[in-house]
Amino acid sequence: MKSIGIKLWAGMMAMVIVVLLLLWFFQIVFLESFYNNMRISAIKEEGVSLVKMLDQGGMTSEFKNKLDAFAFRNNLSIDLLDSAGKAVYLTGSTTNGPMAMLQNNARIYAFQEALTGKELTVPLTHPRFGNKFMLLGFPVKYSGQIMGVLLINMPLAPVEDTALILKKQLIIITFILLIAAIIISFIISKTFTRPILEIKRVSEQMAAGDFSPRITDRNKDEIGQLAETINYLGKQLAKVEQLRKDLIANVSHELRTPLSLIRGYAETIRDVSGDVPEKREKQLGIIIEETERLSKIVDDILNLSQLQSGYVTLNKSSFLIWKTLEVVVSRYEVLSQETGVQIVLRGSSDGFVEADEARIEQVMFNLIINGFNHTPRGGIITVSVHDLPETVKVEVSDTGSGIPEEQLSHIWQRFYKAEKTRDKRILGTGLGLAIVKSILDVHQVAYGVNSQREVGTTFWFELKKTFN
Repeated sequence: MKSIGIKLWAGMMAMVIVVLLLLWFFQIVFLESFYNNMRISAIKEEGVSLVKMLDQGGMTSEFKNKLDAFAFRNNLSIDLLDSAGKAVYLTGSTTNGPMAMLQNNARIYAFQEALTGKELTVPLTHPRFGNKFMLLGFPVKYSGQIMGVLLINMPLAPVEDTALILKKQLIIITFILLIAAIIISFIISKTFTRPILEIKRVSEQMAAGDFSPRITDRNKDEIGQLAETINYLGKQLAKVEQLRKDLIANVSHELRTPLSLIRGYAETIRDVSGDVPEKREKQLGIIIEETERLSKIVDDILNLSQLQSGYVTLNKSSFLIWKTLEVVVSRYEVLSQETGVQIVLRGSSDGFVEADEARIEQVMFNLIINGFNHTPRGGIITVSVHDLPETVKVEVSDTGSGIPEEQLSHIWQRFYKAEKTRDKRILGTGLGLAIVKSILDVHQVAYGVNSQREVGTTFWFELKKTFN
């Protein structure tokens, strides 16, 4: 299979060869016809101009001077004849008189045709030397009447010598152009294919699982833009790979703790406390809690995977957001008493919103649990509602230690571990904020987080109102 560099080089060489062939074709084959046509056209144009001058001003000295200059410049033989064929004025390099001209059949024919008002061109060839001439005839009018004929005998200079010179010159030019074309096309093809080969090399390394290589091409053309895209792809794949490793490590860690507890307490029941009802019941309770935690982790992982893969279909409806929030907040009264963290609902709204109510409840559960996990005893979690012209804004604020600014962009990641107020979480699996983000992304609504160290954190989102 031919490489793109060879194809590019061959294409450029083919273009150069075609250009050279066209140059040879037009410079050698058509040189004589081009030259003759251009020269005859120029002589005819000036001959017509002189005839008009004679018609308008007569046989003046100015006319004679222009006729002499015209014949001298172009090496012409010019005869001005009256209607009887007698010479009125002769000029030029080779003039043999009117009788010698009229004895030539071609000249007689040209003279007679011009008397009828025609302008004509008659090719002539010298019978002995083979020189070519062109005889031009113009009718001469005076006051609208044909009074004579202007005959111009124009020698056609041979172009064979000129063509021979051009051939020698074109041979040299062709040789130089071919050498230059080979070198330039080779350089261009190398310049064009070098970044492509580098892109291929880096892409192969990425396909093999190494996302660290980067393309160093700095061109601003389409290939440079492709290189930037490949580099960006490598960065994103490296992030995805790191997230995958972190996910495996975090899931392993999250599952290892409850599994170790379950195994430990099960072995204790089997070997030690199986016959002691109080200890047995307590240890079985811990086993049940840890199995529920394991189940919650698995459910959250599956839930998040479905949300991020786009397999979840929202069941949207119009509902009163205030009543939904009241129900959600009321479920945390017991947890509030146990932890010493107060939870309150503030604001009011009679606005209906369009969303999946069950999913919005899930968002609120995760945000509130996150608040409990990061708010010390004696703190407050505030759920606020704000009516806006087109949306309803919901905020969940806590009075915890806050989130460092450098961590704000990472808190939506799965199993990301920010600072907590206690070593063990009260509830949750480490996937809560990632699930919140996925649900709100599916709803295509605005959301965000604001935090200040030692003051607290506020999560917020907006839902579109429905106007019934």
